[in-house]
Amino acid sequence: MLRRLALTFLLVAAPSVAAAQQPARGNPPGEWRYWAADAWSTRYSPLDQITAANFDSLKVAWQWNAGPYGEDEYYRTTPLYANGRLFTVATNRRMAFAVDPATGKTLWKWGMDEGIRWQKAPRRFAGRGLAYWTDGPNERVLVVTPGYHLASLDARTGVPDPKFGKGGVVDLMEGLGLPLVPLAVDDTGELIVSDAAPARRARPGERWNARTRTGADGTVGIDPALGQIASSSPGIVVGDVFVVGNSSIHGYYPIRAHNLPGVVRGFDVRTGKQLWKFDLVPQAGEFGAASWKKGTKLGTDGVGKNDPWATYAADPELGLVYIPVGMPLMDEYGGHRPGDNLFGNSLVAIDVKTGQRKWHFQMVHHDIWDYDTPMSPNVLDVTVNGARRRVVAQTTKQGWVYTFDRATGEPIWPIVETPVLQSEIPGEETSPTQPIPSKPAPYAQQGLVEADLIDYTPAIRDSALKLAQRCRMGPYFIPASLADGTGKSGYRCSWYAPGASGGVNIDGGAAADPETGMLYVGAQSGLSTIQVQKDPCSEFRYSSVHDSCGLLGALPAPPGYTPPKGPIGGFEGRSSGTMIGGVSILKPKPLGGVTAYDMNSGDKAWWIPSGGKLLPVTTTDPLFAGVQLPPSTGGRGQPQVITTKTLVIYGTGRSFAPPGPPQLYAVDKATGKQVGAVTIPSRTTAVPMTFLHQGKQYIVFATGAGANTSLVALALPGR
Repeated sequence: MLRRLALTFLLVAAPSVAAAQQPARGNPPGEWRYWAADAWSTRYSPLDQITAANFDSLKVAWQWNAGPYGEDEYYRTTPLYANGRLFTVATNRRMAFAVDPATGKTLWKWGMDEGIRWQKAPRRFAGRGLAYWTDGPNERVLVVTPGYHLASLDARTGVPDPKFGKGGVVDLMEGLGLPLVPLAVDDTGELIVSDAAPARRARPGERWNARTRTGADGTVGIDPALGQIASSSPGIVVGDVFVVGNSSIHGYYPIRAHNLPGVVRGFDVRTGKQLWKFDLVPQAGEFGAASWKKGTKLGTDGVGKNDPWATYAADPELGLVYIPVGMPLMDEYGGHRPGDNLFGNSLVAIDVKTGQRKWHFQMVHHDIWDYDTPMSPNVLDVTVNGARRRVVAQTTKQGWVYTFDRATGEPIWPIVETPVLQSEIPGEETSPTQPIPSKPAPYAQQGLVEADLIDYTPAIRDSALKLAQRCRMGPYFIPASLADGTGKSGYRCSWYAPGASGGVNIDGGAAADPETGMLYVGAQSGLSTIQVQKDPCSEFRYSSVHDSCGLLGALPAPPGYTPPKGPIGGFEGRSSGTMIGGVSILKPKPLGGVTAYDMNSGDKAWWIPSGGKLLPVTTTDPLFAGVQLPPSTGGRGQPQVITTKTLVIYGTGRSFAPPGPPQLYAVDKATGKQVGAVTIPSRTTAVPMTFLHQGKQYIVFATGAGANTSLVALALPGR
């Protein structure tokens, strides 16, 4: 089953584990045992050694370099801290490490050689972290590899648990009810962002060619003709059950009109035995199957994806795990999959012991906007209209927080099915309505209407309106237009806000304060365009504008085909038509950045721009002569937010660099006033975390890309 298992570790003396009963959220004070601090996914720590008065005094305590172990796309990991050790993953092979929290010294490391399974993994990067479990005497670190294996490692030594799976490893491609076949490759490259250049089923007797690095290397996996499957985020431990989902290829420019469907499974954390499986593309006879009008049989056009690729949250007392679900196959066209497509774009509450659905809510019907649910929800106890409510709040790419009773799924504030614009793309059947939350107010620009346009002078307003009217306008959920303008209205583009990156996305998201009921959302806000066109070498009738011809595994070019000149496809140019003389046609608004919501009332408490300051807007365009332009509030990447006893702490993320050296910021969590900023070696590339070790509070964050990746630890000097 495994091509080769490689293990290296350094044995160190370790403190004993207290057998005390775990708190309700599964995280003792001062530790950070889950990707988002605790099972509730709060990103909250009650620590208060680092305060507004001393935040500016923070210094780099140590830096752990991951680059020597291998390269990565960019370092997107949030470490864990439990029982005196720091745990992380690194490199595009997703090696697991234990690190001394005081010095940054490597204590042990573990990794697998997964052969072709790794080479052609859909999400071949370090991942966002790992999971931790203990019953007192025993401690385990659980990591899901790029090739879709689950390993259980002794947290003290890094040695795989011999009682778990086979030699400490469970093959996650097993247990799906699909046959495994020998794998082979015809090239040395990785799987492209689409499903081009995949692995294939090995031919009888085929062997590995070490010179060309092609052929069959002895690994087995699901037949690549059925699709690809992997994991990009850590699973979550709830009691003695490990819950894990999967991820698929990106939906930008897929070639094949079917793929493997999304699935969530529960495993016995002690033995690795699969306990249950929940299908996120419901099969015949299962609840939700009727929402796929053409059926859900594996291999049917349009069936696939719906992958729960983000991180999860849970309520251990209720025994529920909350799964944010991605979208169906193909980001911006769904004519091959008519219907609402459950459980795409949903929050699904699953009984952690039985795998049964307790409730769900679909936040986007028949998604054609790449609005996959990108972040674990936040679990909170709040007081609404004088009554104590147990809630779960889901932030989204759409720019809304959807809030529910976490036991029943009942919306806390009305979520109204509202008529929306309909698609003009041939064969597309968009939903007549979408669910629009009445509270809280949005944190990102949504759609584009005349009232959104700059109007500093009549001439400026007229120019902005003329530019806006060249693409299809509307308040939200505007369907894509045909890039060649052959649709009914003649538009060649539609306005796209939020775009594919959100709103909120995996690099940003929200932190919650379980003591006060506040929610702090790190988001971006902007404006771009969306259009679809036929990719001549794809099975899809329409997709994002792209040319797959010539890619390994793509369809042959049609007769008389002439390749386009220059690049085609990509997202880089989508926002280029939103400005006049370098000035956005959008009025500046308090959107994006960091928004604080009082979830007891659903009201916005405060807003700040990412990086702490508004940026000036200047232009030499004569249209703006004599006009004092207000500063910009748009864009600004995905702020990466955590919260402590008194502070909201955030980095600006990899896609936004304020003027000056990179910094980590602190704001008063009650008012939003910036109270500190400390210079850091380079920008944060993942959500930070904080912990208390030997009496000293640390803040640790990931940074870097390629061969230059590291964890950076900050602490107060002299403690």
